[in-house]
Amino acid sequence: MHKVFLSALLLPSLLLCASNLFEENPTTVVTNGCMERIEIKNSHTPVDLFKSSAVCIEEQKYSQAVELYLVATAYGYFDSARVIDKSTRQTLESLKTEIFGPLDAIKRNQFAEMLRTRLDDMKSSCSFLAKLGSPTYYPEYMVQNGVTRGDGLILNYDAKVLWQDTRVNYLRCP
Repeated sequence: MHKVFLSALLLPSLLLCASNLFEENPTTVVTNGCMERIEIKNSHTPVDLFKSSAVCIEEQKYSQAVELYLVATAYGYFDSARVIDKSTRQTLESLKTEIFGPLDAIKRNQFAEMLRTRLDDMKSSCSFLAKLGSPTYYPEYMVQNGVTRGDGLILNYDAKVLWQDTRVNYLRCP
């Protein structure tokens, strides 16, 4: 059941990208490269992490790509909970389509299979996310897509509670 729940949350847009709905695009994702786990910081936005994950997929480093993808989706979930304008929740799905859509379909499918496998055993990823901690950046990528006043964040949101909710209720970490 745990795997089914996580698959429902994490895979839909990736699988959409893996379908034939997208033509192959010769443009490549520009980023600092395929980050190793030790390079991931809580100051990296989902945009940074998805771009790095896409580079890893291109380089067929699927395990690294999965780790980056999981952190990106967790941070995106956290961000959607702390912004005022809830219409911005689609931002993460749009990013996935934009960043992963142009990738080779075979590589996307291999990555999706590795992601499914990881969802069977999230212990390592959950431990890593607990140590990494909640995001420290301002979610401009999400706020800029909404209609808000001020900084676009919920006033006095509790980052500790939101991070716990992200790990426990979204990723189903123990």
